[in-house]
Amino acid sequence: MVSNDAGGCNRSDCAGMWGRLRRVAGVAILVLLSGVPACDSQPTSASRPGPAHTASPQKEPTSKAPARAAETEPARAEQEKNAKDKTPTAKAQAAMPKPVPHLNIDIRQADILAHLNAVIGLYRSSMTPIQKAGEPNDVVYFDQSVELSSQAALYAFESAEAEALLLQANTGSESGGEEQRLENAKANVEQQLAGLKASAEALDKKIDTAKASDLPALHAQRKNIEAAIALSSSLDAALEKITGTSDVQGGNGLPADIARLQRSVPELNGKTKLARPQLTTLESARSSGVSSQGEVLFELLGTRRELQSLQEQNDSTVKKAMAVRGPISALLRTLVKEGQQLSAAAVAAAAAPPPVASATKKTRQAKGSATKGPGAATAAATPAEAPSAPSTDTLTSITTNFKALSSAAVPLSQEMIVLEQSKANLTAWQAAVEQEYKQILHALLARVIVIAIALGIIFIAGDVWRRATNKYIRDSRRRRQLLVVRRVTIGFLSVIVVLFGFVTQFNSLATFAGFITAGIAVGLQTILLSVAAYFFIVGRYGVKVGDRITISSVTGDVIDVGLVRFYMMELAGTGVELNPTGRVAVFSNAVLFQAGTPLYKQIPGTQFAWHELIVKLAAGADYEKVSTAIMKEVAAVYETYRPSIERQHRDVESWMQTPIPTPAIDSRLQFNAGVLQLWARFPVEISRAAEKDEQLTKALLKMMDSEEFKQAFAAPPTIQASVKG
Repeated sequence: MVSNDAGGCNRSDCAGMWGRLRRVAGVAILVLLSGVPACDSQPTSASRPGPAHTASPQKEPTSKAPARAAETEPARAEQEKNAKDKTPTAKAQAAMPKPVPHLNIDIRQADILAHLNAVIGLYRSSMTPIQKAGEPNDVVYFDQSVELSSQAALYAFESAEAEALLLQANTGSESGGEEQRLENAKANVEQQLAGLKASAEALDKKIDTAKASDLPALHAQRKNIEAAIALSSSLDAALEKITGTSDVQGGNGLPADIARLQRSVPELNGKTKLARPQLTTLESARSSGVSSQGEVLFELLGTRRELQSLQEQNDSTVKKAMAVRGPISALLRTLVKEGQQLSAAAVAAAAAPPPVASATKKTRQAKGSATKGPGAATAAATPAEAPSAPSTDTLTSITTNFKALSSAAVPLSQEMIVLEQSKANLTAWQAAVEQEYKQILHALLARVIVIAIALGIIFIAGDVWRRATNKYIRDSRRRRQLLVVRRVTIGFLSVIVVLFGFVTQFNSLATFAGFITAGIAVGLQTILLSVAAYFFIVGRYGVKVGDRITISSVTGDVIDVGLVRFYMMELAGTGVELNPTGRVAVFSNAVLFQAGTPLYKQIPGTQFAWHELIVKLAAGADYEKVSTAIMKEVAAVYETYRPSIERQHRDVESWMQTPIPTPAIDSRLQFNAGVLQLWARFPVEISRAAEKDEQLTKALLKMMDSEEFKQAFAAPPTIQASVKG
């Protein structure tokens, strides 16, 4: 029969182990349900008896006590080691900051967070590129601004962390609150788990060397320990998840707020450098057009505003830093004053001579005081006291508080020095931008003045051109052409001046213009062709208002010539007489370039046409006499307007600067279909053609009625235009 104490595990040990497991389970359940672990209950050691141990009626044999003590010794040693690690040493306690009076915790926390927010805002603003155009040294100003703002932020966080520890010492509470209690509960569970694992290892060694009769009890104990280890591991995993969630949420209190703010600017602790902004150099801006210079001018104006805002933000940060440093500086001055007083007292105590009294003298004084009474004894016992030296604890406390306060005040002083350097850098940067702004403004005004002068010269020249044309050019057609050329020339020169004045980068402009031109050429092909034909129509041998032309079998007088179309009054009739039909024919100027549509018009500067007279003579008539008489009548009619025809001829010769044969009457005798006929050709004014043809017709009729030439005409004469239309 196996004894109860076989293998070092009796009922009392098992009951104690399960009692500890119940307590650990209670801690875990409290943590999981309420989130507030009962950290006051510490786990017991493996050798401490649990409630079941006191209830056990069986008494443990004394022979087994050494074995159980040896079994539980590793767990007890592990617990003592953990407790020792958690207990701060005297040296560490002395180094911790002592509570400092006269510090309002809530106000200090608000001031510290406001200061950190201001520093982070300054750092963010400094990192933002605020200048796109300037000189190369402006990049150096930007780099210095970023570097100084990052240094100020690092000093601010260093001071905030030091003061958070100081405020924590004043409140007498640990940082973290709920999170700290969770950590303590997790540490207790881990400590219990380590003790169980140590017990399991000791039990495994005992199983290896135990007797066969003791193995069942040892294995049962091993299973119990394994169950306890599994339970503790589950509790540890649950607490690990809870504390992990707590770490993600970040906790509460001033240290947690500082940590969150520091995580919001991870680049402060990084090694990566900010890419430098690419600046448009002022040298290229000075030689650019008005548009580019205006753009650079507005960019510099925006840079001035941004620098002013950045400087105001820097000054605000300095004020907040001074507000944070003020109370700490006052406390430091108080501590320094107290330390100086204590140091002076220590020096005075060290300089005072020690009291010297022999044993005989002391005996005599004692006897004398005894005979004189109690008053004399009291006087003899209190001689003049020497200056006392200050206690070591007081000096140590002052030193500790001074170190704690200076660890928060020194970074603030360094931060203020850096902010003063940042202010000087921003002031120099602002002065440089102001100088650049003035340079670009002067260059822009000079270019605008040059453009205005050039346009003024063009418009003045155009006005002189117009006045000279109206004064010296008599020909209305020629005058109109010159005025059209004037408008085109002035417009073209104005566009060129404005284009070169406002734009200097023609690379993208040329590409854009190429696409636009291609689109216009395809979509407005007919219109562009009409515009091009307009310049041919108004050219040297072109069409002007009043000309009679024939186009597409339509004859008419031109009444208007436009940039895209021209208009003509349609004429119709028979023979030599053409009369208005009441319709206006409209043709596109592009018809001039159509191969199948010829255009007929008068010789420029002439207003006459050629008519033909055909007279068929009878057989046996005296053709010479008849021909002479007929040509005499034609010449008589022609003499009435011959001066006008000759004047027009001279004008044409003068305009064309080429000799042209003078218009005159021409006649021929010829056979046509076996009949002798007289053909005569003569010029006639277009405006009076019908009238002159009628005069000639009356003269021929009178001649045909005479007895002399009555038998000479084989048929009535025919008067027609030499060219149809």
